[in-house]
Amino acid sequence: MSENQPINEVSVDRRAETVTTQQPGYAATEQVTRDVAAERRQGLFQITRIVYTILGILEILLGIRFVLHLIGANAASGFATFIYGITGVFVAPFNGLIGTPASGGTTLEVTTLIAMAVYALLFWGVVRVIGIVADRPSARTVTRSTREQTPGGPGNERTTHTISS
Repeated sequence: MSENQPINEVSVDRRAETVTTQQPGYAATEQVTRDVAAERRQGLFQITRIVYTILGILEILLGIRFVLHLIGANAASGFATFIYGITGVFVAPFNGLIGTPASGGTTLEVTTLIAMAVYALLFWGVVRVIGIVADRPSARTVTRSTREQTPGGPGNERTTHTISS
């Protein structure tokens, strides 16, 4: 079970730290710290942004469809045909669900509004499931690499990797 933990606003999700020091007998010592868990969260954030962008585009197209029906746009015009063609696939599962009131050439297509709500809930659920499955905030791992180079030249390097949780 996961418990809700307060958000610490001063915490750092991603830290790349490079420390270079001069020591007797060494030309340079470099230490790099990577927060692997933060990198994983950043990848998860990118996936979430892509999913919500797709949802936004779908919602905009369905909204345009709803408005075109509402104002009684000419279905034979190129733009209306394009919008109805693209969105018809997404509204098809909801056709016939309820009646569509029409008056004087305008149509109140409630099924489009229902489709918008259902797709918003569906995408939200998908993002939540991905977040639950992929994010592991307690699996915080820090990888530290240290590279030391002696004065003898480029062939005299030693690299040490340390992983801590």
